[in-house]
Amino acid sequence: MSESDQKKFLAELSLASEIMRLQRQTGKIAGGFVSGEMIEIKEFEELALVGDIHGDMQTLCTILNEIRHEKFLANPANKLVFLGDYVDRGSDSIDVLSAICGLKRQHRDSVILMRGNHEAPSEFPFSSHDLPYRVQDRFKDAKIVYRKILGLFREMSLAVKIRKDLFLVHGGLPTDLASVSNFPASIAAAQENHIRDRVMEELLWNDPRQHVGKEGWSPSSRGIGRYFGHQITQRWLAATNTRIVVRGHEPCQGFRIDDDSILTLFSSQEPYPAFSAGYILISSAELGSVSDAKDLSKHVRIL
Repeated sequence: MSESDQKKFLAELSLASEIMRLQRQTGKIAGGFVSGEMIEIKEFEELALVGDIHGDMQTLCTILNEIRHEKFLANPANKLVFLGDYVDRGSDSIDVLSAICGLKRQHRDSVILMRGNHEAPSEFPFSSHDLPYRVQDRFKDAKIVYRKILGLFREMSLAVKIRKDLFLVHGGLPTDLASVSNFPASIAAAQENHIRDRVMEELLWNDPRQHVGKEGWSPSSRGIGRYFGHQITQRWLAATNTRIVVRGHEPCQGFRIDDDSILTLFSSQEPYPAFSAGYILISSAELGSVSDAKDLSKHVRIL
């Protein structure tokens, strides 16, 4: 990549980071508000949800084309929420980052960028983080570029609440009772407190499972995060006053339903050829009539 291309990429990252930082400082986003790492949307017209992308630029472009993103995002009352994991595994992590930052820059109130576990390599290192090598291959000043990318990641949100309908996370629900009783403050300060408690780790790394321990959770085979069960899910739905949890983090055939209250959404296909990619497109009125994850799954579009 040429020096001018590097400058353009860095500028895109900086602008997107600054917009998210400003939204956090002012606490404002069209149709809702921002509190630390937590965003709450109270009003919207149409909602699009996209799961893990993992450097799959072709699938991302397909989704954007299908939702007619230029018209869709021109209306600040419409929301396009990405659930995280933009990088690693696929071949186009850099282009995906450039694309989502460009969308945030152009449509600051319509686009919400959530943080996935692959956007927290400094806090929770993992072996499949190949982004540094992609950066080295593309940029002359790789260290500067990678540092700027890490700064972008720190500005992303950890959870999004959509009215009294949906609670969006990347991985799963924290298992500590104190985090539930202290909602939303526990999530708003999760990044700041990630060394002292597990909230950020579990938001990014946890997975739902049917069979867990008596306390409502079990250790995860990932080596980080936990498996959480029905008991934890119901506590969080009550605390957030929502009906359904939507999360990413696990490959599936576009979507998967757990516990009738959790929908896993996955939107990457290139690095996962055995799985399908899907996204959700739903209107405000349609979401209001959805009662559980099975109802919501009718609005998943499989590519």
